Amino acid sequence: MTIFLGCGFAAKYREGGGVFSVPLQWMLGLKRLKLDAIWLEIFPGTGNEIADRRAIRSFKTQLGIHGLGANYCLLYQPRASDAHELGKMSCLGMSKGELCARLAGPNTLLNLSYSVHPPLLLQFERRIFCDLDPSEIFYWMTKIEMGQSYHHEFWTIGLNAGARDCRLPQSQLEWRKFFPLVDTEFIQPQTAPARFKLTTIGQWYWAGAVEVDGQFPDLSKKVAFAKYLELPARVKKARFELAMNIAKDDPEQARLSESGWHLRDPHRVAKTPARYQRYVASASAEFTAIKGVDVAWQTGW
Repeated sequence: MTIFLGCGFAAKYREGGGVFSVPLQWMLGLKRLKLDAIWLEIFPGTGNEIADRRAIRSFKTQLGIHGLGANYCLLYQPRASDAHELGKMSCLGMSKGELCARLAGPNTLLNLSYSVHPPLLLQFERRIFCDLDPSEIFYWMTKIEMGQSYHHEFWTIGLNAGARDCRLPQSQLEWRKFFPLVDTEFIQPQTAPARFKLTTIGQWYWAGAVEVDGQFPDLSKKVAFAKYLELPARVKKARFELAMNIAKDDPEQARLSESGWHLRDPHRVAKTPARYQRYVASASAEFTAIKGVDVAWQTGW
């Protein structure tokens, strides 16, 4: 039995060590369980071949560092398309012939965030949809095809999905709930910092959208953090750090700094999984603000 971990967001974001760490921890766990696991990465071409090659080299390097150099297949689309046709993709890592041989045998696909699309998707024997963002996934599944027609099982990190007080859009699917995975060998405890420090890593702006009571609220961290803007001034014994993707010339830099927030560049402190792990471990705890829709809908994430 081959377990394929379908991912479409790690290789293309070469500066995102935290993003890479999500599928990485799944793979490390599968490998530790001595399962025949293959990281199947979908890489849609950006139109810049030089940048694409650099991103692919970075992806391969990180896999090698973590002992997964022989456990991946990257499918490169020269021209990005929502339709994933194996015949129009180049294979790196595992050869196309070996991939087809694995697909002909017993196999299961763990499809993270609907990364793998038809017609390639339909070649897997068992297909499991693994939701990593319940509010947006549940909403858009009521509007468009998001893989709900092509999978045998549906898993979500929305731990309150299906509960009486959960206000997620109604779903006819039977969702199984799971905690976000953490590899306790990859994430190691560290000595507490000398000064109490609270950190978080993320994107300050967000283009995603869902409809709530007839409106499309801003789902960004910028809006979510608005009510906590004065927190550093009120808790002066703690250091509050935001490793958010904010351009240096963005007025938000000055606004946050003036309010006592210490800004870090996420593409420096968390550029690789190792740097991400060290930065997370350097904090006393995380302080963050989640999307308002997850509060309103009580998703449990």
